Amino acid sequence: MGQLNMYWTFTKKAFLRSSVYRFEVWSRTGSNLIFLVMWGSIWTALYAGKEEAAGVSFTAMLTYIVVSKFLDGVNEAGTPLWDIQEKVRTGDISLELMRPFDVPLRYLFADFGSVAFYMLTALLPIYFLLFLFMDLTLPTDGFTWIYFILSAFLGFLIRYCVEMTFGLLTFFLVETGGIEDIFYFAMSLLSGSVIPLWFFPGWLETIALYLPFQSIFFLPISIFIGEINGSQIFTSLGIQFFWLVVCYLILRLVWNRASHKVVVQGG
Repeated sequence: MGQLNMYWTFTKKAFLRSSVYRFEVWSRTGSNLIFLVMWGSIWTALYAGKEEAAGVSFTAMLTYIVVSKFLDGVNEAGTPLWDIQEKVRTGDISLELMRPFDVPLRYLFADFGSVAFYMLTALLPIYFLLFLFMDLTLPTDGFTWIYFILSAFLGFLIRYCVEMTFGLLTFFLVETGGIEDIFYFAMSLLSGSVIPLWFFPGWLETIALYLPFQSIFFLPISIFIGEINGSQIFTSLGIQFFWLVVCYLILRLVWNRASHKVVVQGG
């Protein structure tokens, strides 16, 4: 219990720290809404008055984009990548190793605080109004909402593990800029954040289905709009649990090697 209280302290500190930078919160929200309008306009033009495409109605597609940008806002509110890279480059990471907590867990709980503040002060009020006044597809039963929230949370954890693992590569590589650009492009595309997987060509869809990225956006949103339903929901959640375990184990492996590297080299 004492350990858990210590990690919740990081959550509370991150929440309070976020409250200081309100301009950053609203500028991030403005950027999020701009991209929402942009992608909403693009898909409106692509449908061009058609009621459906690839078996998906325009209303469902518009809902997909709105929910996607909501989840995008949640994920961007807590990103360990920049922080961990900076601490590695400056050597401050050695100080983290001297403290009585698990570093990956410390960053995760800090993320909870940042995300909670952003959701309560910006995302939830704004997107509530969007769903209230726009003609969107909403789940019709409570269980679908529960499955969606669970799926979205699993996607958040998977994204965290993937980004933290990538951030730790700074221990082994002098420069990650080019790789970083490729990484974010691949994650954005293959997660289905703006283009659902059902619009992919067959070969690209196959690749996406065998990677963890679809768990971040495509699976939870598909549950929300009803494209995944019935027993398919449990299959999707099972896939997400599988990828969470795999990504977590890879994160622990990379972290153990990275921290050992710091100890051996003396920070």
